[in-house]
This record gives sequence, C-alpha cells and structure tokens, in this order.
Amino acid sequence: MKNFNRINPKKRFGQNFLEDQILLDELANLMQIENYDRFVEIGPGTGNLTQLIVDRSDFCTSIEIDRSLISLLEKKFIKKNNFKLINESILNFKLSSITKKRKSIRLAGNLPYNLSSPILEWCIQNSEFIIDMHFMLQKEFAERCVGDENSKSYGKLSVICDYLFEVQVLKNVDKSFFKPPPKVDSSFVKFKPKKEFLDQDEFTNLKKILNYLFSAKRKKIKKTLAKIFNENEIQKINLDFDLRPDQLNTQNFLELSKLLNDHG
Repeated sequence: MKNFNRINPKKRFGQNFLEDQILLDELANLMQIENYDRFVEIGPGTGNLTQLIVDRSDFCTSIEIDRSLISLLEKKFIKKNNFKLINESILNFKLSSITKKRKSIRLAGNLPYNLSSPILEWCIQNSEFIIDMHFMLQKEFAERCVGDENSKSYGKLSVICDYLFEVQVLKNVDKSFFKPPPKVDSSFVKFKPKKEFLDQDEFTNLKKILNYLFSAKRKKIKKTLAKIFNENEIQKINLDFDLRPDQLNTQNFLELSKLLNDHG
C-alpha cells in the first residue's frame, strides 16, 4: 500500500489534509458519533477523519472528487463493510439517491475554502434528509455564519444561516495543523437544520430582500425600501427607517420579506 503521507494535496481541489491524530480524535468526539448514525462525508482526502467515523458509526458514504485518491481509500477501507466510496463532486450528488427517509443523514467534512458557499447551498437543497452537519471551514467564513447584528462579520450569510440553522463554532483550528498549511485559520462548525419543511417562497423572498438591502448596506434602509414599496406598504412596517441593514435582525428581514411577498 502506498504511504498516505506522500500524497501531494492538489490546489485545484482546495485540499489541506488533517493528520494530527489528537486533533482528529477531538473533532470526532465533538461530533458525538453514535453507533446507529449514518454519515455522508464530503472530501475524505486520505481518510483520517473517515477512519474515526467508520469505526464509530453504522455507515459512512464518502464522496471524493479526486480520482487519484480513490484506490488509496479503497485499499484503506477494504475490510470495512460499513463504508462506501463515491468518486463524484458533492455538488452533483443527491442525498435522495441513498435515502428516502427524512432527517436520516449526518454530514461531515473538511471543506475546500473555495467551495464552502456552494456546498452550504447544496446542504440547503438537501436539508430534508439532514440531521446535522459538522464542517471544517475558513474561520472568517465561520464567523460570518454565526454573526449577528452586533458583530462585524454580520451580513446576508449570517441571516440565512440563522433562518435555516442552529449554528455553533465548536473549535478554532490553527492553520499549522493542515498539510499544506493554508494562509488562514479554520473553525470546526456544527449546523443543525431548524425547519422540518423549508418554505421555498418565504426563503426566496428573504434572499431577495437581503440582496436589495445589503447591496446598499451603508445606507439607511428607508432609501432602499422606498425603491421597492409604495408609501402605504411602508407604513405597515414597524421599523426604525434610520437603521442600516446590518442593524436589522433576522425577524426584521422576515417581516420585510413577507411584505415583499404581498407586494408581488
């Protein structure tokens, strides 16, 4: 078998491998894996975290886009009957292909920084099947996910995450733990979907109102809202119009999105 330590991470796939066993054990412990859990792992890499998931859970399906890692992973887990490897981009994979049961899959992964947003969007589209997600993310991205109107990192992503998930940063991880070390630190983050069913119309209108307001995030909201709603509609809004978008909370944005829906 080839030495996994000799694998050269590929920049085009955003690969930064984790090899520190103490850290990996800590991450697995933070995930609170049960022997009945069924996992989908995004980007197993050389299989270090995969090993802990496979050892502790009922089943693990790992999705790996890098074809050069497939034979290595197959050899590493050849004796594991509760492991399946799929050579595909996670963005092309559908959870409905492996389960029809709602809230039945846990997700995990050390995500490539450049795909964090698309993968989070993929999770939203597949949320009906997801119990929770544990992702290693760029620290700055993680701060945006958990930001609120009192933090500098607050923005559209913060509102969307608060609307859809309970989000918790479980651990910050220094860049020196990765091979090769990235330029920035990371955070291990838990996402737990809040909604049994996603109201697509409400979510679409929420994203629209966020785009409207945050496209002029330094301006008071009254200037932007006046371009969208008429005077009678604006009078229905119980808001301080001298606020900027980054001073509104999620409920404020939902009230505006409902008005947008009524506006048509």
